[in-house]
Amino acid sequence: MRAIVVLALTACAITASGQRQEPLPNRMRELLIELHSSNDQKRIGAFETLRSEPANLKNPKIRAELIGLLDRENQHLNAELAEAQKKGYPDEGDNEPFAEYYSDVLGTVDSFADWNDPRQACILAESAYNDGSEFADEVARHAKTTMPCLLEKSRSTISADRATFIPVLVQTLAMAKDPIDATAIQAARDIVLRALRDRDDAVRAFTVSSLASYGGKDMIPALKAVAANDPSPEVEGHSIRKSAAQAILEIQKRIWSA
Repeated sequence: MRAIVVLALTACAITASGQRQEPLPNRMRELLIELHSSNDQKRIGAFETLRSEPANLKNPKIRAELIGLLDRENQHLNAELAEAQKKGYPDEGDNEPFAEYYSDVLGTVDSFADWNDPRQACILAESAYNDGSEFADEVARHAKTTMPCLLEKSRSTISADRATFIPVLVQTLAMAKDPIDATAIQAARDIVLRALRDRDDAVRAFTVSSLASYGGKDMIPALKAVAANDPSPEVEGHSIRKSAAQAILEIQKRIWSA
């Protein structure tokens, strides 16, 4: 496998314009191979070295490898979430160094990625980020390429995925600048409505929160049902029922101010 990777990296790439690129220096090829290492420290070190030189990020081959790195890290995180769900989400301690590295990978790829390319947009949209963030805004603005990926992640059997991506789906429906297919809009709306009845408290809570910020009047009837019937208990004066009632007020404010 290593030999195949080395041969692929040493071959002269041909760009879309038909121009040949110079072969990468030996050290650069070694770093690209280390991006595939199962050893976290090797992988992180190779990434940090590559991104430390701005000229590297202009090289199409290095860009492609970094996009692939983000894709693999996304898959790794997803596998960890699936395993954690099986174990009941035990507290495994803080992993701040990896979280910082992951954030840097995402930010680096975002700096040069083509959001109009479905594969690149999907890798970005399926990354780990918060709804309401600037990055989530970017995902929402590129709904034409990100919506299929958001729909898939929002249907995940992993509750942490649903709690993360359904709010982004709500945000995308509200902020999309690209026209969205009517079938996709209906599919998204159905997912959001089901999320308000999800078996997982976090999914319901985060969906209600996102609707408070981005929901439309069509969601008010469903929120009224949540405000009246959500089964989760009140904790320190807070509950999903109260949040749903507040979300209705926030939606009504947006309607009146429009």
